[in-house]
Amino acid sequence: MKKRFVSILFIGCIFSQSVIDTLSVTIYPEYYYQGIMVEYKFDTDSSNQHQFIVPTEIDSVLYLVSNNDELFEEVLKIEDQPIASIERDGEHKIYLFLNRYSQVPGPRDFSYKFESLSDVKTLIIAFQLPFASEEFIASVNDINLEEIRDQNGLNFLQGLIDNYQSNKPINLSLSYFNPHGLTSIQYSANISADNSTSPSSIITSREKFINYPFLTWEPMLIFLILTLILVFLYEISNRRKSN
Repeated sequence: MKKRFVSILFIGCIFSQSVIDTLSVTIYPEYYYQGIMVEYKFDTDSSNQHQFIVPTEIDSVLYLVSNNDELFEEVLKIEDQPIASIERDGEHKIYLFLNRYSQVPGPRDFSYKFESLSDVKTLIIAFQLPFASEEFIASVNDINLEEIRDQNGLNFLQGLIDNYQSNKPINLSLSYFNPHGLTSIQYSANISADNSTSPSSIITSREKFINYPFLTWEPMLIFLILTLILVFLYEISNRRKSN
């Protein structure tokens, strides 16, 4: 199926595109959303402008900006048009929700094309491994992926791209078998705490990977609540389209 794309537009300096120092793009398959969640994370200020190309089938995104003790969050609707960001300094996170699955065991596959209209000094691409998943395979063009474990005990396949040039598409894909049909959060809630272990962390050869965590649990409750709100709006939007 041919996909069309729109831009997520970050309003700032109108004269030129600025360079993003470090950008992480992380894929979370069936983590707490019953589908694929894509996270963009980077630091910026209100004077900069960045643009990212995203599929038009996304009709809602969750936008977070954190700066010291302040947290801004908003569920933004997409109507086949660019989205203007809030002009705020701090760490920006954008969550895209795609490919909602039925809660049944079975194979999963997903492909995504990343493209930024800003240059990126350090681009980090990662795939979170779903709990108890089987035959997990991920690829990012010709980039080698390493397995790491973050401070929260989550496993990732991760790759690094130095000096990413704008307008250069990068193809991301994954496939795996979900033997239980649950999200990772649902699965972990069903297993006994006595069966939990603490295997040693897998350390990459590049220290900057470890110094840029992907998912923090601060505050996980807010993430869960906002996700439920987003899913609700997503369902309402789909019902309106079908009527």
